[in-house]
Formats: sequence, structure tokens, C-alpha cells
Amino acid sequence: MKQLSTNIALIILALCILAGAWMISNAIQNSDSQNADDQVTVNMNSTEGPQLLSSTELKDYLGISAEQLELIYPRKEDDVVISEIPYIKMGYEYYFPVKAIDRWLEVTEGKSFQ
Repeated sequence: MKQLSTNIALIILALCILAGAWMISNAIQNSDSQNADDQVTVNMNSTEGPQLLSSTELKDYLGISAEQLELIYPRKEDDVVISEIPYIKMGYEYYFPVKAIDRWLEVTEGKSFQ
């Protein structure tokens, strides 16, 4: 009789272990599938379009005329370059970083240039 109750207890214990392992396995699989749905890939080094704009490209990007561009374009006064807009100078050419231009637009919204 003692042998029979020990065997039954072992069988019940084995079934409980199997049921627990099955429940943990399902929980892990559900968690992995939910995490896969929640993942978003962001490419910070996007190469969609140029990162630097020439003055002509900047004019088109901002949708302004050449005269309006002259109001914000970097100019030299007393050996000092004064600029309303962020720029990079390479040789004699000015280039304008797209991300810096976008930030500058947010900061200067509503500002008047004359």
C-alpha cells in the first residue's frame, strides 16, 4: 500500500512539473510574440536625401525667393561672419545641415528678418 501511494504521488508530481513547464513555455512564447510586435526600427543614419544643402537647395527647401534668402544668408561684416541660419563653410561655399535647419526653423518661428 505504501508503495502504491508513493507511485501515485510521484506520478502526480511529474504531471505538475510537466504542466508547470508547459505553462512557462506558453508564457515565454506569448511574451516573445508581443515583443516582436512592439519593436520599432529607427535608422538614425538615414540617407534619404542630402544631409547638407547648397544655397540653391536651401532656397527650394525653405520655399523662399532669392531675395528672401539674402536676408538670412551668412554675410561678412568687419572680418566677422554674421548669420541668422546655421551653416558650414567649405572653402568659399556655404552649406546648410538639414537637421540644424529644421531645429533653427522651430526656434525662429515667428521671427522677422529685415
